Formats: sequence, C-alpha cells, structure tokens
Amino acid sequence: MDGYARDKFDIWASQPDGCTTRQDVLARDGKNVEDKPDSCQPASGSWYSVYDDTTVTDVAKATIDHMVPLPEAWRSGADTWTADQHKAFGNDLKDPQLLIA
Repeated sequence: MDGYARDKFDIWASQPDGCTTRQDVLARDGKNVEDKPDSCQPASGSWYSVYDDTTVTDVAKATIDHMVPLPEAWRSGADTWTADQHKAFGNDLKDPQLLIA
C-alpha cells in the first residue's frame, strides 16, 4: 500500500488525563482493573474477547483492536488526511466502538 505506515497514526498517544490511549481503553473495557500505584498502567484485571470467547487476565496479553483496521482506513481515504486527523482516528476514545480491548 503506497504511503501507508502504522506509525503515521501515532497510536497510543497521551490523552488529556495523562494516560495513553491503550491504558484508557484497558481501564474502560476491563473488569476489576487496578492500576499500579501512581500509574495509569493496569496491574490486574480481566479482559473478555468477543472474538474468541476467552478472558485474559495478563495485561501484557490483552490486545486492543481498531474496529476499522488502520490499513483499511488508509485504503478508504485516510491517505488524504492530515497528521492530526491520523492521530485523532488512531486514538479516538469518543466512540467506544472504534477501539476495543
């Protein structure tokens, strides 16, 4: 795909709360999530995967998916977006359906 690079979307950028997008999604979508002291990084919790009907309790194994994959967004018009638009799409927390843990 001409010009596509995942890093153009600046995923997992810092959010206004000081946490990264990844940390915010893990906190939002997890059950019984406890952060490490003085950190946004989850220390424990569980995350249910609707894709394969499994629950993950190891935060390192918890994955987050863009419901519209970044390459598909690129093919569908994101190749014409500005850097700010790429970042906004890659880190959008306004619509909980766009990023899912």
